[in-house]
Amino acid sequence: MEVIKYYSFFIFTIGCFACRTQEQQMQSKDFTIDSKSLKADTVITSAVYFGGHIFCLQADHKIFVLDTLLQKDNSFTARFSNVKADFIHPFNDTIFIGTKSNLYFLDHEVTLKNYNSQPFKYGLPYYNDGTYYVHACSVGEFGGAVFFWNKQTNKTYSYPATAVQQVFKFGHAYVVSNFLAHMSGFSDYLFINDPTKLYELKDEKQKNFCNWYVEVDSLKGKRFSGATTPPGVRYYSDTFTTRTLTTFPYNNQLYSIYCTDSATVLAKFQNSKLVPIDSLFRHRLYFHNANTHLADNAIVASYEATWAVGGEGNSWTPYQNTGLIFIRKGKITFLEFRTPHMPMNNSR
Repeated sequence: MEVIKYYSFFIFTIGCFACRTQEQQMQSKDFTIDSKSLKADTVITSAVYFGGHIFCLQADHKIFVLDTLLQKDNSFTARFSNVKADFIHPFNDTIFIGTKSNLYFLDHEVTLKNYNSQPFKYGLPYYNDGTYYVHACSVGEFGGAVFFWNKQTNKTYSYPATAVQQVFKFGHAYVVSNFLAHMSGFSDYLFINDPTKLYELKDEKQKNFCNWYVEVDSLKGKRFSGATTPPGVRYYSDTFTTRTLTTFPYNNQLYSIYCTDSATVLAKFQNSKLVPIDSLFRHRLYFHNANTHLADNAIVASYEATWAVGGEGNSWTPYQNTGLIFIRKGKITFLEFRTPHMPMNNSR
């Protein structure tokens, strides 16, 4: 793949957030790929796109705002200077921001407003449409599940899915993308055409029990992948190690960006298989968690990892790795946040 590199540097300091941009441009078969970097304080736990801006939540509970050129917007950031947020979450056509004592939403003028009701029986959903609220939970290597709660019938249907990252509708199927950051990491996918073909949960305790199936005698030892899936459910995983950063629809096609041990790869789902298209980087992006917001006209995914390496005696060296992927108008931009504890390279 022919690579053309452009480098531009600028440095400025505002508060604790100094910014340095390093840009690399290259052409994929399906997208233009950019790479930039910003200097920041700590890892980004989540990010959403709203009102032409990217809202980023840091691990220290602070919010900062970027424009679509991935530069800090100081006026928008100042609006949230007094907010210590626990989460920032998309829902329908707005964004929820939660603190320990309050739940807020952003109105169409990007102003923070109090939200006085709680419509979610099982917490903020991963996805919702006219029929279902979809939620999920995980207990790591001990399992997890995705839950479809029907708004009209009040029935809940579930299926095992360890460490759900994303749920969204593509064509006639609900796509469930999973990533478990245990050992070397593992990703898989479910395509569910009809949630009523899943296991109906009638016991209320099971409806937020992450691995409810381990206590069902008829399901003990049962495989939930491959040819054993119910009618209308397709399961897919690779035979080699993949770590999914984000899965997204674009121009009526379905794509994923994932990391192997030695590369960051753009792939496309074709005939129920994930087919690599391009190697975006010749190294992996190291992360433990990744979150994606599929907005109407843009996609933003955040990723982060924290770990420590022991030294002599009781000494430990902390490390961090974090960044964003911003997809808009046929362009994928990787934004790397350079933190004080970032390793010299992007792989552990």
